[in-house]
Amino acid sequence: MDWDLLQRVSRSMYLSLRVLPASVRPAMGLGYLLCRAADTIADTRLVKNGERRAALDAFREALDGKGTPRLSLAADLARHQASGAEQELLGRLEECVRLYEARPEAERLLLLAVVQSVVDGMRMDLERFPADDEKGLRALQSADELDRYCALIGGGPGLFWTRLLRLHLPELAQVPERLEEQGERLGKGLQITNILRDVPKDLRLGRCYLPEPELAAAGLAPKDLLDPANAFKLQPVLRRWLGWALGHLDEGKAYVLQMPSIRLRAAAAWPLLLSVRTLALVGRSSELLRPGTGVKVDRRDVYGLLAATPWTLSSQTRFKRRYEAARVELASLV
Repeated sequence: MDWDLLQRVSRSMYLSLRVLPASVRPAMGLGYLLCRAADTIADTRLVKNGERRAALDAFREALDGKGTPRLSLAADLARHQASGAEQELLGRLEECVRLYEARPEAERLLLLAVVQSVVDGMRMDLERFPADDEKGLRALQSADELDRYCALIGGGPGLFWTRLLRLHLPELAQVPERLEEQGERLGKGLQITNILRDVPKDLRLGRCYLPEPELAAAGLAPKDLLDPANAFKLQPVLRRWLGWALGHLDEGKAYVLQMPSIRLRAAAAWPLLLSVRTLALVGRSSELLRPGTGVKVDRRDVYGLLAATPWTLSSQTRFKRRYEAARVELASLV
């Protein structure tokens, strides 16, 4: 596993992966790289929509053994990447597939499932939002569509994470299977956080993940969200999905509490606590729809979270207090 490449394509996920037990780290890191490759393929907007879909299908076929792999379709997209790390990732996709093929069968089944889930989510993006610019802006048509999208992009990885831990760690083997549901819901909560944080950026790419009927009930059409002045009118829709996110993240709290070591708790608690904080910033932002402003947790807060890990996560009581303290502000906005 090339940990240097993984660190360059995702600094935040790299932190969580590095604290995991050695027995799960290689497959978890490989799973992230494979899913990130799918995301990079789908987001290569200099390439036609149909070509990206074909490259995603070829990528999936290379993993599930159906037909003749055409990984060159995905590798050809490498030259279109602005990021050197993502260019390298697609250029080394065949190497990633060989690493996948060398893993034990039980791990390959889990890896295949998570890649299929993410690829289905990427295809959903390409089918629902074919324009790639604000002139062709479209919105999802229902809350069920947004729920399904979060399940594919976030819930699938959450299940993968949990099942891989249960596969390798005897201390989790006897934990009730509800842990898997909690892992899936935590993943969905993290994904809706990304969506709500990135609303203005996605709008300029022709993507509105907030359901059109809910926007209409608030007196808005998708194109109205291109005007930052409409942030106030968006509040009822935003509150609904902040509450939805909080319900899923509360399951993430229960998930963290069942982890048997500080390392395992930290790997899940870091993104959970940052997500709660990010959503509170989203809910309070009057500039949410203004492009370029960005909603982001202050770097000092991130460092403070990391520094407090030994104290906070060595006690269930202290973690519960930390989570509840972070939750209060978000709950007040729902």
